Amino acid sequence: MINSAKFIQNNKLERITYIYERLYKSEATITELSKELGVSTKTIQRDLHEVLAPLGAVCTGRSWKIDKMRAEDDLKSDEKIILGILDELAKGAGRQFYMKAHNLIEQISSGLNHPIYANLDSEALNPEHLETFEKLENAIKNRAPIKCSYKSRSFELKPLKLAFFEGFWYLLALDTKSKDTFKKFHLKTIKNIEALSGSFEIPKELEAGLANANSIWFTLNKEPFTVRLFLEKDIVTYFERKPMKSQIFTARYPDQSAEITVEATHEMEILKVVQLYMPLVKIVEPKWLADDFRQMIQEYLKEISQ
Repeated sequence: MINSAKFIQNNKLERITYIYERLYKSEATITELSKELGVSTKTIQRDLHEVLAPLGAVCTGRSWKIDKMRAEDDLKSDEKIILGILDELAKGAGRQFYMKAHNLIEQISSGLNHPIYANLDSEALNPEHLETFEKLENAIKNRAPIKCSYKSRSFELKPLKLAFFEGFWYLLALDTKSKDTFKKFHLKTIKNIEALSGSFEIPKELEAGLANANSIWFTLNKEPFTVRLFLEKDIVTYFERKPMKSQIFTARYPDQSAEITVEATHEMEILKVVQLYMPLVKIVEPKWLADDFRQMIQEYLKEISQ
């Protein structure tokens, strides 16, 4: 068992980096890797087949190794792994991972011979923003309150999560001066962060709220409501491939159209989706939301026709 096994066990990037470097040096079986890392054989199998196989991992009988001919390029092993798990970026993997990932994307765009291509439509963060990211990340890990300025206002916050929605980074926090009201702050707009004394507990409902959030418009302060959407046949496949959170297909019709239900806590979680795909997506229920959207479109058409 390696010394940092417990840390690697819970860190996908570190675990896969270890497997890659281990197999680059010598062959190993899935069982051996499982014992070394203290994870299940299913986890090792998933890492090998989903991430490492495209990066040069090959199976020879019961053992695995890195085919050095397939793995030859100008990238270091940890950079290869970052490319293999870029989906983790949106989950807030931290400053170093973020910086490396963006550098690698530029390399890929420049024509590196690599099996993975990713186009992350995300805002650019300069060194000052990355420093802000790191300060907030540390405060969240330590459950330490902070003081900061945001749009010329001063806030005292209990930072909960760094969240990545639709290409932008946000801080999710409780506003101490507003009776711990849940609020969202655009990361690049946060300035003058100072650590405050004390500590706090993270609300249990935060994880559940994030798990069902469809966009940054979600809120923890409101009971979710159910929305029924009609999907024309040309858009059904998209919602099958990239379902909204809490999405359930409730009807499929002979013409290949369908209906789904989705839970939301804010109307804009739904309206932005309908706006994006209209007229292929229509609000069936609730009626008040369909009426709001109809009025929004009518006002827009009236404004541009003047």
